Amino acid sequence: MLESTLPRRLRRAFYDLRMEGSGAGREAAAIGAGVFIGCSPFYGFHFLLCWAVGSVFALNRLQMYLAANISNPLVSPVLILSEIQAGAWIRRGALHPLTIGTIRTADLGAFGLDLLVGAAVVGAALGAIAASGTYLTLRTSSNDPVFASLVRKASDRYVGTSITAWEFARGKLRGDPVYRQTLCGGVLPSGRTLVDVGCGQGLMLALLAEARRAFAGRAWPADSQGPPQFTRMVGVEHRPRVAQLASHALAGEADIVQADALAISSEPCSGVLLFDVLHMMPAAQQEKLITAMGAALEPGGVMLVREADASGGWRFTLVRVGNRLKALVCGAWQQPFHFRTRTEWIDCFGRLGFDAQVCPDGEDTPFANVLFRVTRRLPVEKGTGVFFRNS
Repeated sequence: MLESTLPRRLRRAFYDLRMEGSGAGREAAAIGAGVFIGCSPFYGFHFLLCWAVGSVFALNRLQMYLAANISNPLVSPVLILSEIQAGAWIRRGALHPLTIGTIRTADLGAFGLDLLVGAAVVGAALGAIAASGTYLTLRTSSNDPVFASLVRKASDRYVGTSITAWEFARGKLRGDPVYRQTLCGGVLPSGRTLVDVGCGQGLMLALLAEARRAFAGRAWPADSQGPPQFTRMVGVEHRPRVAQLASHALAGEADIVQADALAISSEPCSGVLLFDVLHMMPAAQQEKLITAMGAALEPGGVMLVREADASGGWRFTLVRVGNRLKALVCGAWQQPFHFRTRTEWIDCFGRLGFDAQVCPDGEDTPFANVLFRVTRRLPVEKGTGVFFRNS
């Protein structure tokens, strides 16, 4: 069994702290309160304040303290200056001159009052912004208790591996709309075999496995699209450590293959997932993988491809920055990327003999992601010419 470096009891205690005060409203309140406390000038007491406030109002104390670290050494100088100036403006209608003379002749009492008043105002403003952003991010899953329960169960599969893997699973499944769309959006039909290429920790497979387990022999809620069901699920991941995480979380429910996607020979399958994979390959390799996986699709099979839209303006810039930062953190600082625009992707699929339908994904996020539902064209003889129709 794969274990983290943290003792089991410590992981359990961390899990309990992390899960207290769950729900979009409570988590938003915890983040907002933590930012407000972090902006206060009571340095050295932020932890105690977070613990006390969280205990009284039943908020997540760990989230509060993490949010309170807005007053870290990099941000504190700017934060303190902003609070002093804000307090001066509120109390006297004028800012402090930024000169050495002002500092030498400063009335410490006046500066202290300016700091207290400004900290309350700046802290309240930043806390409200942080709380609003948190609530908007979490409200969709919170409004759907069925999906929220499946996300929690799928994430909990990683508690026994490492806290980092569990935190990543929890945040990704709740915050990335592609998982909800794939599970509940009716874009992926049921079938025999599903192949998830570049499966990572196996998050989508874990979510599908939990849905199958939770609703075996039971009806899916009438107001939701039922999840796809597969006889067999296969995940392909080339990173050994990540593939091991997936294998542990999905033992007995999915086969995890540790290999390069371009080096495998796929069996016939009903569904293929390619989430955020193709842009990490040169153009020729992208098309080679699309062709190979598309050829493995059975009649009526569907390939879901999620990629960034290079014509997405500032939203695409955020995707590029995020990918570059991830590459740096993982030690792959020379990782090349090849992005395409939405139109270029559709043209690429068509040139390779596929039809592509754009599905809703990412409209409520700051990222320029687009989800394609790709189906294979089958040649049909008609007269003396060769025509194509959808499978």
